Amino acid sequence: MISEPELVGGPGGAPHPELLDEGGAPEREGPSLGERARSLAKLPWVWALGGAVVASAVWAGGLYAFRDQGPDQRGYRITAESCDKVPLSGISKRLGERYRPTDATDRSDDPAFRRTECHMGLKSSGARTAGRVTTYTAELLVEEHLKTDPGPELGARLTSGRYGADDPVVTSVAGLGDRAFFVTAPEHGYLEADLRLVVQDGGVVLTLSVAGNVDFSDNVSDVDPKDLKPDYTGVPKLMESDMRELMAVLKK
Repeated sequence: MISEPELVGGPGGAPHPELLDEGGAPEREGPSLGERARSLAKLPWVWALGGAVVASAVWAGGLYAFRDQGPDQRGYRITAESCDKVPLSGISKRLGERYRPTDATDRSDDPAFRRTECHMGLKSSGARTAGRVTTYTAELLVEEHLKTDPGPELGARLTSGRYGADDPVVTSVAGLGDRAFFVTAPEHGYLEADLRLVVQDGGVVLTLSVAGNVDFSDNVSDVDPKDLKPDYTGVPKLMESDMRELMAVLKK
């Protein structure tokens, strides 16, 4: 019959000799799984590799979200009625009140891109440029880029001559959206609008323009039209103020 001590080892319950190392301590077959993990965790490259994996996962998640949702629209709510909300508080005091009977709206809607154009007349029948009757108009263009970021191509659009036959003068403006620019004609140059303020705010590009039309119906040969541009002193600052107000209105 085998006694209980023989079940667990040698005489007296001691471990069998073959399970002892030379120092008399129990022989171990190797580190446990938990000990291996703790040892690896002490190595710098493991932390670096782990950080890279996490960063890659975050980047991939952000890229997926951008592809899925498109650029941030910053809360704008542009509809066919948005043109009626355009206040032009500063411009109207300087160049003439809104004359809504001459307003016109053009809108295109696509899953990737929406465009809203507001043409606004101003009551400026009393304005004169060198004694000639001058009328003013304002225009707002809102471009909603729903799938791609408009930023990379914006600079090229501003300087490519898209707004006129001559190279425009582009000046940066601080404090509006992500970035903003004034686009004006060079000296004795021509643009579709005399002043143009372009603002990128996320995936939305807003362009506010002002143009003056001088009446040349009589004695047109005695003066070069390029020398009779309307006086826009102080108007750029008014356009900046109107754009801030406008951006807030279009988010309500």
